[in-house]
Amino acid sequence: MILFICFFSFNISIMKKLFFLLLFLPVGVLAHPGIALVKDSKGNIYYSDLTQVWKITNGKKTIVVSGVHTHELYIDNKDNLYGEHVSYSGEATDKYYHYLWRLKPGNILDTIFDKTQAYLFDDYSLARDKAGFEYYLKLKDSLHIYKKSPDGKESVFSSGNFNGVSWLHPQKDGSLLYVLRNSVFRIKKGGEISTIATNIASKPTFSISENNKTPWGVWENDSGNVYVAVLSDQVVKKISANGSISIYYTSPDNWTPLHGVFDNNGQ
Repeated sequence: MILFICFFSFNISIMKKLFFLLLFLPVGVLAHPGIALVKDSKGNIYYSDLTQVWKITNGKKTIVVSGVHTHELYIDNKDNLYGEHVSYSGEATDKYYHYLWRLKPGNILDTIFDKTQAYLFDDYSLARDKAGFEYYLKLKDSLHIYKKSPDGKESVFSSGNFNGVSWLHPQKDGSLLYVLRNSVFRIKKGGEISTIATNIASKPTFSISENNKTPWGVWENDSGNVYVAVLSDQVVKKISANGSISIYYTSPDNWTPLHGVFDNNGQ
């Protein structure tokens, strides 16, 4: 069972035309923050602090969805914003519940999937491309990554050993990036898997063991470079098309990056 615990605070930082979702990392705290950071066609930025969803327009922040605990966000090609709300029933029953919501342009909020017990089956995924195809793993199947079309048709996207995959990122060309322990991989449309980079983090994520080196959010720019938030190292690393790895951004003090997105003027 996954344990969701909020960190104390979140912040948005702007550097090199890139928006970063940062969190304050208290020493010795094990938690599950989010990578909810997306951009619409007008350049507005949306992010979650695990209590509500914020919108940034020309540097001004406003709350657009209140009372939702969502770790991921998705925005489609019509600027509809999607997120979930995860809740815990308490130790007596020890069950998690969630529902999927959508915020339409004009601040129209509705529910797509009603509240149901989470982790029992795969009812939806927020790892989606602009065309609305969903990518996901099933709870008791670590040998396949699945793809679901907007009309609900499910297919196997790729077969392999995906045990331990933490984040999925659909790319513009129809490929899929995924994070597995301390590496980033790419799956092409036909299901072929290739390694993008290994040994990305140099420190354990939560100082538990040297094997716990898991990068966080992964994204790309229009030039095909891949960016990875390395929570433990407090940096964003850039993976160039030739496979070289460099530090793109270093967080100040006790802040650490979780995810990022380029604005409409980014490269």
